[in-house]
Amino acid sequence: MAKAIAEAMKSSAISVTVEDVGKFDISLLPNYDRIVLGSPTYFSNVAWQVKKAIDESIVHYRGGKLKGKVAGIFTSAGTSRDGKDCLKMLEVALGLHHGMKVVEGILRVDGESDKEIEKRCQEYGERLAKEIEK
Repeated sequence: MAKAIAEAMKSSAISVTVEDVGKFDISLLPNYDRIVLGSPTYFSNVAWQVKKAIDESIVHYRGGKLKGKVAGIFTSAGTSRDGKDCLKMLEVALGLHHGMKVVEGILRVDGESDKEIEKRCQEYGERLAKEIEK
């Protein structure tokens, strides 16, 4: 999903970097104009590596270093309910706490075709690119 979203954003002449959240240096977060964060869903929550990154992002909270930046969110889940819960958690962390402008996320539920998901990721990447260009 991340690669498909990134490719769609790149087609809008936006510079895109895809990082492994487990290896990403959280101190670099404010250097980005926009942040797209995704995770598989486990029991209505994000993977531990994503949770760790969110927790570590607290160093940027006090100075409002992420405030106003565009954020995208996405997840894959076994059920729609669990995925929606996961997206809500990402939205709260990035939107409510960090004051980022969260673009409504996308959810892949088990059983959906790769073709359909790729199309939705493409559309989401294009929507994120337009939001960034505003």
